[in-house]
Amino acid sequence: MYGIFVFILYQLMVSLINMFFIRRPDKKYLTDGLKVSVLVPARNEEEKIQSCVESLLKQDYQNIEIIVLDDNSSDETFNLLKSLHDDRLKIIKSEEEPPLGWMGKNWACYRLYVASSGDILIFVDADTYLSSDAVSTMVGTMQLNNLDFITGIPREEMYTFGEKITIPFVNFSVLSIFPVFLGLISKYFYFFLFGNGQFMMFKREAYEKIHGHESVKGEVVEDIALSKAAKKNGLKVGIFNLSGLVSCRMYKNFKEAFFGLSKSYTALFDFRLIPSLFVWAWMIVITIFPIFNAILSKDSSIRFFSIASIFVTLLVWMITSIKFNLPKIILILSPLITLVNSLIGFVSMFLLLTGRSLWKGRVVEKKKFKLLIF
Repeated sequence: MYGIFVFILYQLMVSLINMFFIRRPDKKYLTDGLKVSVLVPARNEEEKIQSCVESLLKQDYQNIEIIVLDDNSSDETFNLLKSLHDDRLKIIKSEEEPPLGWMGKNWACYRLYVASSGDILIFVDADTYLSSDAVSTMVGTMQLNNLDFITGIPREEMYTFGEKITIPFVNFSVLSIFPVFLGLISKYFYFFLFGNGQFMMFKREAYEKIHGHESVKGEVVEDIALSKAAKKNGLKVGIFNLSGLVSCRMYKNFKEAFFGLSKSYTALFDFRLIPSLFVWAWMIVITIFPIFNAILSKDSSIRFFSIASIFVTLLVWMITSIKFNLPKIILILSPLITLVNSLIGFVSMFLLLTGRSLWKGRVVEKKKFKLLIF
């Protein structure tokens, strides 16, 4: 119980430091004529693609091109795109499957880069929506801070109960578990950085320096791999709280969220079996033990540290909720959120180990697990 309390204090410390480094973008922005290419890979996104592209067409930044690649969709995605008429919009229809060794999204993003001409490249997911000043604000932020690569955390929209007991854990873990600030301070801690494919922004020369999506063609969590590669190669990286500029509804129900997240969770540990098992088991322990001991333990010291652990954990969840504009109900749901996500972690290992993980109708290539840390 004492060890659990120390770890939870670590989470509080990390969240307090991270919240100052993952700040909101600068609202003062410059417009000096740099051309921006906004690039959107889309596969079977008929419910979301029109709203996404319409939000891009409403940008107040003038020198912009928007390129959408329909990645062999089997629904109405392409027809909906064709109904949007604007000189700034270019639509690419792809009916081919990705080459051997490429993940589908990575291949789509690479093709979008090849088709683009902008000085700045912004990759956004098809379920992402931007406020009208998002591009101009982020271009200014990139210039004012002399950044080569920007990513961040949008506002995650959640309406169903199933979404609320799955998705918030992503924000919670980024803020309180990973010392992201160390990765921002020094390239020697690049492995603590994260990236978010919902919004990734590169200077073109920076993207080309690290060979972009081609360098991470087989990665399941290519956004994190790109962020780490940028820092490792000496590029200046910025990670921002984008909740005031960018919003995204990742999934629309529990099933989608459960299996969508399962695609990525084991990849976060680079398919290392023992670290994956330990982390998800540990998350269960630090959730259940404090509640169990607070109710049943007769040892006053253990009860004190149990109650203190529960209080500090709720404080971290409150900071997460306020920082990223999440529903306040996640405070009450937080133990269930952690337990559900731990289950997703175990399922993720099983699906990827057996080659049964699916994404957008494609089988995620079966991965070879590494037993230990190395």
